Amino acid sequence: MPRREGEARDPLAIAGRVRRVFSGLERELVGCEDLLIQTMYALLTRENLLLISRPGTAKTLFAKLVFSRIGGARVFELQMSKGTLAEEVVGPVIIEEMKQGNIVHNVAGSLVDADLAFIDEFFDANDMVLRSMLGIFNERWFRKGRQQVEAALHTGIAAANYLRVTDITAAVLDRFLFRAWIDPRFDPYSLQAIDEAYARHGGRADVAAQPEQQIPLTELAFLAAIVHGRNDRLVIQVPHHVLFLKNLAINRYVAKANQLAAAQEGPEVYVSPRTFAKARLLLLASALLHGRTVVEPSDLHDLRYMVPLLDTAGTQGKLFDSAVEETVHGLPADELAMVDELMEASRLAEQLADRARGGRELEVTSFLKRLMLMFHLTTPGEIYFEHVHRLLDGIHPRHKDVVDLKHGLIKRLQHHQRRINHPGRELLA
Repeated sequence: MPRREGEARDPLAIAGRVRRVFSGLERELVGCEDLLIQTMYALLTRENLLLISRPGTAKTLFAKLVFSRIGGARVFELQMSKGTLAEEVVGPVIIEEMKQGNIVHNVAGSLVDADLAFIDEFFDANDMVLRSMLGIFNERWFRKGRQQVEAALHTGIAAANYLRVTDITAAVLDRFLFRAWIDPRFDPYSLQAIDEAYARHGGRADVAAQPEQQIPLTELAFLAAIVHGRNDRLVIQVPHHVLFLKNLAINRYVAKANQLAAAQEGPEVYVSPRTFAKARLLLLASALLHGRTVVEPSDLHDLRYMVPLLDTAGTQGKLFDSAVEETVHGLPADELAMVDELMEASRLAEQLADRARGGRELEVTSFLKRLMLMFHLTTPGEIYFEHVHRLLDGIHPRHKDVVDLKHGLIKRLQHHQRRINHPGRELLA
């Protein structure tokens, strides 16, 4: 198989090039610094971005300029209206198939076939059209009847001047992991900078970018594969305690945001389990963009581009930053070390349960070797659940959330032991 572009190159060097390409857009997209960073994360995680603002805030210009900096990509663009048909999104029905009683779409040149997509006036579309996009934006599949087509979509950007709330739009919104509210800037410097940018491009994005101003889509896909753990060229490590801090920080932010919402009689803030889980991808992308192969607690701050609605005024971002600061400073280093120890013990417990059910033998890790030394064992085959229990007996956390983590692990251990000791009573083997 021929080597694809990007595979022979240094991933950290490519990540540096992505930063330089997007930095070059700052002069043309005045006041969009946070939005450009958010878009880099959407591209590196292969997620979608929704832009919401009043009319005339250059949402279309933003999307087109960003896409002009990505080389070798097929771009799909569509402006929605109430009369937009599903065929305009997924392609026309093939007449020959219809004559035989089959509904099959010719997806060539449609959203299904695109690498990048810009959907303008998003909420002007009817619910049927929005429903047709769900699988494409989220699962990257177009499924209709017997037609099953894998979608090529890397990242989609949608723009709207308002939110329309229905059961369908709520489901569609959940497919946009990155969302931003764009506040126009009216201070003298920003207006002057906008004048100068307009003089350069006239509000149009059809000027071809030079190759040195572009990042090839293949290289973005290469980095995204690393972030998703699908390319062993580079493995980015995420310490257990960083993921623990992530979850605590998000929960703290939700509590703060809802306290503020209640005071202002605003809507409840909700962060779905999907977002909790996918926040891990942003942490990996953050480490990559910062030229590291290990995620650090400092990367947690960049979750402000995913978890809250990004507002250019910065209210929610500041609220999230304060939640991160309080979370990180509230857990001393020895408690974080206990989190790492507990999660290594949890991983071992799952492997022990696997082994008992006839699965593979234990993975020999530094943690396993340390446990063998601790209990004077000579082979991994001598390790059982009792050794994990004895290890846990020696861990004494003080922080409530770490205590809860330990209790949850103990319950999981007991659950595994019940299944193994009484196999006939358990429905799940």
